[in-house]
Amino acid sequence: MKWSRLYNGAKARLPISMRFLIEVLSYWRRLCRYNASVRTDKDMQKMQYTLLRENHIIEKGMSMRNTRKGFGQQKVTALISRLRKYNHLYGSVDKSFLAYPLSTIKVYVDYQHADGIDIPEIENAFQQLCEEVGVKPESLVLPAGIEQGKAEVLKAQAQGDFPSLLYSRHSMRYFLDEIPSKELLEKALGLAARTPSACNRQAWHTHVFFGEDAHELLRMQDGCKGFTEDIHCCIVVTADMKGFLGHEPFQCYIDGGLYAQNLINALHYVGLGSIPLSCGFMSDKLISIQKHFNIPENEVMIVIVGTGVMPEEMKLAISTRRPVSATNTYH
Repeated sequence: MKWSRLYNGAKARLPISMRFLIEVLSYWRRLCRYNASVRTDKDMQKMQYTLLRENHIIEKGMSMRNTRKGFGQQKVTALISRLRKYNHLYGSVDKSFLAYPLSTIKVYVDYQHADGIDIPEIENAFQQLCEEVGVKPESLVLPAGIEQGKAEVLKAQAQGDFPSLLYSRHSMRYFLDEIPSKELLEKALGLAARTPSACNRQAWHTHVFFGEDAHELLRMQDGCKGFTEDIHCCIVVTADMKGFLGHEPFQCYIDGGLYAQNLINALHYVGLGSIPLSCGFMSDKLISIQKHFNIPENEVMIVIVGTGVMPEEMKLAISTRRPVSATNTYH
């Protein structure tokens, strides 16, 4: 305890630039230990997170406007291989995790059959994996894959109570070929402004791009191949580093993230579809995007929200959410 007080006292007397360097080194140490790219399959949680990511790639493919016939076979084959490895390594610890990705593969097989595509090798591998896990394919009933959504139903649900708004919001990967009105956008932005922020500093900012500018932004983001041209409006949510003090170097990400989630819900409430697109990239990519689109260097990019006017009907990914027991700890 004495040495801890001495260390903290000495650190507090360092110049702010040196304290920032200590923070960078501390975060580097944790990245090297806990990032999911490091010794991925040696850690059950890392493997689960990465498997959920790979599983969602399959769901995403099924939810596009014009899905390529026979898409995703290599990715599904690779997913089955990793699920088999997971079952071997961690099936005795948490076998229940496998139910959701297995449900997704089952839906994928049915989707391909409906499209007139035969995939016997994948079907055989899937059957074998189910036998190894000890489940029957017909028992896999968790929400997975896609469902058909109707704009009028989603809009009505968004205007209901809070649970109705949350349960009816889905990420959408295509919209009508028109620009959403500034009236609706500003209504959503005004609602999102009710987001709480550290000491009410409200250091978030938004940059809205339309048409070809939005398409170019998405091409640089490079995470929405196959549906870039179907999104005609993008809102970049940023947080201003100038709003935060030396003892809170990461607060901009927290405040910006809170605002972004409220904006996504607000867009749904006013009747627009949306999809959040990652800005969790290395600094060189983010700097390149910010320079290209004149986003100030002092603002950190939080997320790109693609938004637009919903078609009458659309395909929606219906990803199963993890149970609260898996994400919560009572202390």
